[in-house]
Amino acid sequence: MKNILIIIVVLISGLSLAQDSRTANEKIEALEVAFLTQELSLTVDEAQKFWPVYTDIKKDREKLYREKKKLMYDMARNFEAISDNQAQEYVDRMFEIEADLNESNFESRHRKLIKIIGPKRFLTLKKAEVEFRRKLLKEYRGRSRNN
Repeated sequence: MKNILIIIVVLISGLSLAQDSRTANEKIEALEVAFLTQELSLTVDEAQKFWPVYTDIKKDREKLYREKKKLMYDMARNFEAISDNQAQEYVDRMFEIEADLNESNFESRHRKLIKIIGPKRFLTLKKAEVEFRRKLLKEYRGRSRNN
């Protein structure tokens, strides 16, 4: 059953790669899903429980990182003209975003993931996320050198 799930995910990933209308991010997400599913050896039942929680965590974190990046960009763009009060507002908002990134809400959702896949596979997930990013960067660097 596990092998069937992996085959389905890989086929879906392949189909998504073949579609020109897909964005690069969607292609990367499909590859990440396939990679993590294989690394974690998720069963169909586990995958149905795991992916919604994992996706929610990832979307929330990405939103906060985008907000932080925008804040930093706005601050840098207006740096010479901002008052001490405005600077304090930037600092306060930056701390709020950092607190949100570290908030127990994320911890509670990570604990949900641990209940689904167990603590050892949770560590495997963290390791696989790093490995996927490393492979992605290696592929990107290889392509940029060839162009």
